[in-house]
Amino acid sequence: MLDREDRIIFGSLLLLVLALAGSLVVDRQFGLGIQDWPLLSYLLFAGVAVALPQLYLAVTDGERSRNGDRSRSRLRFAAVATAAFAIAFAADAEGLAHLLIGLIGSGSLVALVCYEVLTDYRAESDESVTRVT
Repeated sequence: MLDREDRIIFGSLLLLVLALAGSLVVDRQFGLGIQDWPLLSYLLFAGVAVALPQLYLAVTDGERSRNGDRSRSRLRFAAVATAAFAIAFAADAEGLAHLLIGLIGSGSLVALVCYEVLTDYRAESDESVTRVT
């Protein structure tokens, strides 16, 4: 039987497959393929398939076990994967879509650096308060 983590990741991949099947139907009916919309494709792949389940698991794992290391690993993976997908998808995009995909990818890395600095700062300030008392 699948554990909770596997069900969440499998569910996100199933949602991705359903979205791709829906996009094929729309492409056949109306001639609007998902490959014509690189920003939407990027958000679908990087967001729904990778980042969304990892971010959800990071938030719920933090509430369940107070194990920050696992949550931090999930956040790191989501940010780096989002940036890596941005590089891949921005190559096919043009104009504003290229700019937005690059902005989202680089923004995820900047947010990760800010999160790491803030987390380490809080850990050090908690240690110094513990040493003083």
